[in-house]
Amino acid sequence: MSKITVITPSRIHFALIDLNGSLGRVDGGIGLSIAQPGFRINAQYADETEIVAPMEIASRTENILRLLQEKCDIGSVRIEIEESIPSHVGLGSGTQLSLGIAQAVCSLCDLDLTHQEMAFLVERGGTSGIGISAFSQGGFIVDGGHEFSKDNICEDKKSSFLPSSASKGIKPPPIIARYDFPDWDILITIPNCKHISGEEEVKLFQTLCPLPLDDVRSISHVVLLKLLPAIVQHDLISFGEAVDIIQNLGWKKTEIEKQDEIVKQTMAFLRDNGGYGIGLSSWGPAIFCFGEDLTALQAKMSDFLAENNRGGYCFLTHANNFGAKIINENGIHVRSIKTADLQRSFH
Repeated sequence: MSKITVITPSRIHFALIDLNGSLGRVDGGIGLSIAQPGFRINAQYADETEIVAPMEIASRTENILRLLQEKCDIGSVRIEIEESIPSHVGLGSGTQLSLGIAQAVCSLCDLDLTHQEMAFLVERGGTSGIGISAFSQGGFIVDGGHEFSKDNICEDKKSSFLPSSASKGIKPPPIIARYDFPDWDILITIPNCKHISGEEEVKLFQTLCPLPLDDVRSISHVVLLKLLPAIVQHDLISFGEAVDIIQNLGWKKTEIEKQDEIVKQTMAFLRDNGGYGIGLSSWGPAIFCFGEDLTALQAKMSDFLAENNRGGYCFLTHANNFGAKIINENGIHVRSIKTADLQRSFH
């Protein structure tokens, strides 16, 4: 192939399940692949490496390509980012950009790697596996976390509580549940406020973990016997109730407590105006909610953001139930990764 285009989804991250670790596993993610926004990434052979990307992600794009060139047999390529996901808002832009570039390069160079293998090469998936599965197959996803040994440093196990940005050399976690998600409206609201990341995020993990075991048990109970059944039965009300409960448990409760007041006010406004399942995605500030038709609520939210003189924006989207699109030079949608390959172990 002389040119490959990859169109990624983005994701919303509902919660981490277990930051206690007493059963020998940590993390465990809950999340959903969404249709917009996404990266549109073009890759083609070139006489010398060239990157055409928005300034805010140019350096990150260069680092991802460098990792691939160091670890794989690829030559010079031209990478162009035509569309992008906003960075540092809680929509998983880092993993989607990394996997989008990796998939484009692997397809271009005919490298037979699974998405799990790609993620390991570009150093993603060290805490949550939601972004990887959102890219590979879409839908609503639960991952099983990582093996954990706090007192012993082991190559294949996590030994401390850390976010994805600081968890290098850790294989992505197994996916233990994946379902097509109902065709409900999803309203994403991004207030204009700070985002917790970097050293601040690492410090919070290190100082606040391990979390109480009771919280881990409670969130597991809600996920298994309320959240997942509601998705299977397309029960919007029960789904919304489950998401609401999760906001007050475990690490998600911590993430919300550390937010600017405008985030909490926005969540309350959505709850008071007919949204179901109002939640903070990862560290935010992106906030999500669900409904059969959220057009009117979107208009109300736009007015709310303007009236509070804080800026920000909101938009409607839907679930992505198939993952990233891979398009060849003839405009034909191809998938070089077979579904069965997704379960292949990394060696």
